[in-house]
Amino acid sequence: MWKVLGMEAVPVTIGHVWQERLIELSKRRKGAPRFRKLMEQADFRYFHDAIRDIHTFLFRFDPATPMDDLEYLRDYILELHELSEDPVVSFNDEPQNFTVVFTADEVADDHKKRNAWWKNEGGEETQSL
Repeated sequence: MWKVLGMEAVPVTIGHVWQERLIELSKRRKGAPRFRKLMEQADFRYFHDAIRDIHTFLFRFDPATPMDDLEYLRDYILELHELSEDPVVSFNDEPQNFTVVFTADEVADDHKKRNAWWKNEGGEETQSL
């Protein structure tokens, strides 16, 4: 059975359960309102890399998000993980590898950048972008 911070979960709900457990662990802790506000601002995604066997929790923020907020969220999540006596993700009580990723980078179309110089004789782009 899968567990996330001590709570049973099925694989498709691991991301949701992780978020809920963090919010639950943060209750009555200093800085909890700021933590919850940042959690709500993020575009949160969870995925499992089955080849490397790593559970990834990904937070995407607006590029205008200050670095102080990202660092605060990182430190707060680390503190909550330490407070929990259970592993972050486990399968049959065996701890699993995981990572938490924070990004506030702008989404860029690298393909379009690399191939911007491709033009035909009439000066039109030869690819549909």
